[in-house]
Amino acid sequence: MKEMLRRRCLSAIAVAGLFISSPCWSAPCPNLTTDAARERITTLTGEVRRHNRLYYQQMRPEISDSAYDRLFAELVLLEGCFPNLAAADSPTRKVGGSAGDAVPTVLHERPMLSLASATGPEAVQTLLRRVAADSGEVTLLVQPKVDGLPVELVYASGRLVSAATRGDGRSGQEVTDRAGRVPGLPVMLTGPVPPRIVVRGEIYADRQSIAERAKQGGDTSATPRHYAAGTLLSRDPDPRDLAALRLFPFELVNADQITGIRTDREALGRLAQWGFPVQSGQTIAVDTFDGVRGVYRDLLADRERLSFAVDGIVVKVDDLALRQRLGEGSRAPFWAAAWKFPPLTARTAVRSIRWQVGKSGRRTPVAELVPVRLGGVRVSRVTLHNAGEVARLGLAAGDEVVVALAGEVIPQVIEVVGKDPGRVGPSTVSGKRPARPAPDACLRDSPGCRDQFLARAVFFTSRSGLNIRGLGRGRLKLLIEAGVVSDLPAIFRVTYDDITAVRGLGPQVARTITASVHAVGRPDPFRLVAALGVTGVGPKTARRVAQHFPTLDNLLAADEEQVSTMEGSVAVAARMIRAFFETPGGQELLREFRELGLI
Repeated sequence: MKEMLRRRCLSAIAVAGLFISSPCWSAPCPNLTTDAARERITTLTGEVRRHNRLYYQQMRPEISDSAYDRLFAELVLLEGCFPNLAAADSPTRKVGGSAGDAVPTVLHERPMLSLASATGPEAVQTLLRRVAADSGEVTLLVQPKVDGLPVELVYASGRLVSAATRGDGRSGQEVTDRAGRVPGLPVMLTGPVPPRIVVRGEIYADRQSIAERAKQGGDTSATPRHYAAGTLLSRDPDPRDLAALRLFPFELVNADQITGIRTDREALGRLAQWGFPVQSGQTIAVDTFDGVRGVYRDLLADRERLSFAVDGIVVKVDDLALRQRLGEGSRAPFWAAAWKFPPLTARTAVRSIRWQVGKSGRRTPVAELVPVRLGGVRVSRVTLHNAGEVARLGLAAGDEVVVALAGEVIPQVIEVVGKDPGRVGPSTVSGKRPARPAPDACLRDSPGCRDQFLARAVFFTSRSGLNIRGLGRGRLKLLIEAGVVSDLPAIFRVTYDDITAVRGLGPQVARTITASVHAVGRPDPFRLVAALGVTGVGPKTARRVAQHFPTLDNLLAADEEQVSTMEGSVAVAARMIRAFFETPGGQELLREFRELGLI
């Protein structure tokens, strides 16, 4: 019985394309009742989907890659042990997240899959065993795992006709115009080319270029990955940000349809002839695990000297016919694997630990650090999640700590390596943690509300909100401190003269902000609602509410019987919106938005 369950678990992992060090390899199925397993699978499914949305759509992951892998592996294990409980649309059966309803999408030539990966050599060793079982010795290609945004490029008669992100693996967001302005990405190919070719690559941020961009006022807090993704996915990116992007082509998707190409190396050679910026020195041929490990060590040692961010290596079979025989799973090909690098670390000191206020009033402890650079990113603060994490680490102001950039994205304190000798008493977070605020708390700037109102305003103007270009945290803070922006409607009343009167904001900034505010026009009312940051109401949920109520007034006038007929989560969101606009602050906000013609 145990062996049957183990085989079922391994089969589930194979179907998912997840060949990582997971509970399935070392433990039998957990001793759970069917009801307990159903509850845990439901919880894990929701968590994995949420983190997929944060990573693939919103570009703001909350957990490291390794933490995500553990959640995913547990879900795969439970679905293997309790197959009748696995949902038909389980996230283990597809890649990434939906590209969203508000943007044009493109169907991929073939599914854009993820890679079987691990922070150790396990995934690569599994690949080698699979290859050995099929054909014995074989040539493998090793490339850097470039940390950027995967894209698929389609050319007809040598001209770029389509560019799309990976999205959910089946279709992705259309980004043709912006991709065509990435330096080095060919819009017209050179020499004789086939009538149609499909190429995949990674759009990345060139480190030297983003360093120069930072001197011009670019975003110095973004990781290279998010710099690339944020720029390419922006509706109207700054040309200087686009100029910092590059293409790392890694696959000719329809190579099997082109005469004379039998290997991946030959395909990459053709791409170079046609004008693609193929970095041939970054593709190393090996035929043993020792060869793979040698390339891994060399790249790990050189990772900070490369022009692009890299978070591991990709190992793939060179022979295209062998790739066809090995096949693909629903999430990953069986002819390739990734070996991830350990997280970047640096040593620094804690200046203070304090409560950070979010847009909803949620308080989270944050460590303010002596600034340190990790992976080209300046890290000066680290979220500690909750007071229990502070106590677990035994953390206090003055301590020396090791900070890691987990997954090349999320800074976190992983160890206290030196205590402040003058410290007395237990670790604490300075300031008393306040009670949870009312839904309409801090809709205006006022004493005690500065941090929460700033967080609200930042979200309101962000891409997830109304996408008002030029109004990031720094400029909003200056406008709020100067009294120009005292509530959210004030953003739509701000004038050129108001902005130029604020020290540090010149004429060019004023023109950008006023033009961006004007471009908002009369937004969809439910997009405006989502931008307010009402607890439990995000952009996707607001769109689903809008499918039932064509206008906000229809929702506010509806009775409970109408709301209760909606799907559970949508009904909850509708009630949250109604409750928000029943508060005094919500009613005042609604009145002001009506006066401005926004609703």
